[in-house]
Order: sequence, then C-alpha cells, then structure tokens
Amino acid sequence: MLKRDKEFVLILLGLIFLVLGTGCGKDQEEKVEITLMHGWGGNLDTHKTMQSIYEEFGRDNPDITLNCIPYSDSSIAVEKANDMLAVEKMPDIISTNGLSYYVKNAVRQEMALDLMPYIQGDEELKAMIHPSVYEGWETAGGHLYTVPDALEVAGYWYNKKYMKAAGLTDAGGEIQEPQTWEEFLAMTERLAAWAAENKEDVCVCALDQLQKVEFLFPARLAGEGADGYASISSASAGVDENVLETVMRDIGIICARSRKVENIENAHQEFADGKSVIYFNGIWESKSLIAKMEQENIGYSAYPCDNSRKLAYISVSSGYVLAKQKNVKKEEACIRFLKYILSKEVQHKLAVSTGQMPSNPEIDRGKVWKENPVLANAIDKMYGADVQIKMIRSVWPESRVNIVDKYIEQERFGTEDARRMSDELKYCE
Repeated sequence: MLKRDKEFVLILLGLIFLVLGTGCGKDQEEKVEITLMHGWGGNLDTHKTMQSIYEEFGRDNPDITLNCIPYSDSSIAVEKANDMLAVEKMPDIISTNGLSYYVKNAVRQEMALDLMPYIQGDEELKAMIHPSVYEGWETAGGHLYTVPDALEVAGYWYNKKYMKAAGLTDAGGEIQEPQTWEEFLAMTERLAAWAAENKEDVCVCALDQLQKVEFLFPARLAGEGADGYASISSASAGVDENVLETVMRDIGIICARSRKVENIENAHQEFADGKSVIYFNGIWESKSLIAKMEQENIGYSAYPCDNSRKLAYISVSSGYVLAKQKNVKKEEACIRFLKYILSKEVQHKLAVSTGQMPSNPEIDRGKVWKENPVLANAIDKMYGADVQIKMIRSVWPESRVNIVDKYIEQERFGTEDARRMSDELKYCE
C-alpha cells in the first residue's frame, strides 16, 4: 500500500510539473521581444531621463521585452544602424534624433514601416502627433516613416535684470521685447551704452559662429518680409541682393556690439555667468540655465518679424523609425512603444526633465507651468509666434549654408559683399 501511495505521489508531482512547464512555455511564447537602438547611453542627466523612460515601458508592458542597445551619442547609434542596412537588417526601433539620412536609407531599402495606416486607424495616436510632423515628413504618396518625441523650437534667451537696468521697460516696469528688427537693434545699442556707462563687464551677446549662421541669419532674413521668408523657406530660391544687404548689415551691427566666442558651450557659459545679455538658442537650454541662474532673471522671446509680428523656429527633425515586420505581434509591440513615448505622461516628463518641446500638442501646459515656469513661458512664446520657420539646415543644402558661413566668418557685411553672396547662392547647387 505504501509503495502504491508513493507511485501516486510521484505521478501527481509529474503532472503538476508538466502543467507548470506547459504554462511557462505558453507565457514565453506570448511574450514579444523588440529591440531599440538609441544614443542616450551616456551619463548626462538628459540621457539618464531617457533611459528611465525606456525602462518604464518595459515595466508597464510585461508582455513585451524591450531590449535596448544604447550608445553614448546618437551619431554613433545611427551609424551602427545604417551599417546594418547594408546587410538588409535593422533594429525593430531606432531613435535617429535628427540624423535624417537614416530615414532616407531605410525607406530606400524598403525596410522602414509606413506609420500612416496605423495613425489613420487610431484616433488616439493621431491626436498625439503634432501637425508640423506631417508637414515635414509626409511623402508625396501620403506615407510617414518617422515621428520624433520632441520638436526643435527656438527663439532667444535674455537676462531680465540687465534689460531692466538698461531701462528697456514700459511704464509698468515690464520688459519691452522688440517688435521689429529696428527695435531689436535699438535694444542692442541701449544695452551696449548701459554697460559702457556703468563699467559693467557685460556684452550684448557672446556670439559664436553657430548662433550667427543657424539662429541669427535665418531669423533676420525671414523677418525681411515676403521675399526674405520665401528665400529661407526654399532649398533653391535665390536671395535678392538688396534684402541680403539689409540682413548682413544688421548682423554686422549686432556682431560689433557683441563678444566673439569659440563655440556654443562658451556662449552658454557667458550667458549663464551673467557676462552677456542675449543668447540665441533653443528652449532645450532651459534646464541647464535654471541650474546656473536665478529663475526670475531668465527671459525668453520669439524673434521680431515684419509688421510687428513674431517669428519662431519650429522644426521637426527625424525621430523614431520602426522596422517592417513579418511578425504582426512584433509590429504591434513597436507601435505600442511609439504610443507610449508620445503619451501625455511621458511627454510631460520629457519636457520638464530635459527641457525639450513635446511633440504631442495635447500636453498639459498648465502642469508644465507649475513644475517649470521658465520652460512653460518659452513654449507659450513659441506657440504664440505669428510666423514659424524651420532650422536652416533642414531646408537649405549644406553647400548653401556654407556660403553664409563663409561670409559671416570673414565679416563681409558690405554692399558689394551682399551682391557677391547673392550670386553665389543663386548658382549654388
């Protein structure tokens, strides 16, 4: 009897293990694995924030295993992914972070997933995507192969304390942001005079070449009326020499009232240290500036434009690219990741923790105001701009940008220079 009982127990245990083993196998079969390659593998705070966002996706979606392949820089990640295309492979998801050549190559290889069918069939996903994404990335055939998690948005920063000290306020003591380029130049003249009179070791701007070429030149050109706007918005349109003469003259005036620095990092530090009043850069600088300056001294503005309108850079760089899949579940898992990264909760974290402009237009801006008023003010100023242009390198070919770079670097701001520059831009391929 005892032997029979032992046999029964052994059989029962065997059945239990068989059932458990079968259950585990079923769970493993249902769990989907996808791979994300990205360039947020460094130790900077922004990198750590993005790493935590990716990790949270795995915790919130237990039926999906997200395998991350991190690199310290996006250029490295995209280069590695681009090499994979040569052997007809790509990660399930790649964060290009503005390196758009990968999008073109993946589409050419017919390996990138067209997101438009998913967007059109999902009203929730459609609402998460900023209209400018379609403007920048929808193809003539109605396809969409990339969606960013943030937009490139830029105006300029200014030091409120110095603006008030120079008397650039209205009767109520509020700072008067210039509404025209004439007023902007008058503001720089006033600031330079104030610094000289009071023997302040403060310059109007600490300018490096990047600010002059990528922020100041396009904004000033677009602000010169319809002709200027058309010129900066087209990859091939010529630039009238009379318009260029005005634009380059004004840039020369601003440069003469500023201190030249070697790079954007030095310009950032000069502004953060209170050594300059104006700093041309994007809203993504908010977090680092808040860490170094008193918040009440940090102001942000859109650029002046014609007819007292305001102008802002709102440019949509390439973002996430998803791979075509033979496995429907893997494709759906990748789409679920995209919806997660564009969700209000994640977009809010991305905004307040990294200082970037959320791609989702439905983010709770009131909530951002409570947590980061400097960033929220900048976002509101940019959304409220009358005119929006793209960053120059996303419109003009490198050869045209190089011509602008050459003339500004050599400080060639005269009438004859404008004529020659106009000719070079006209015949540049």
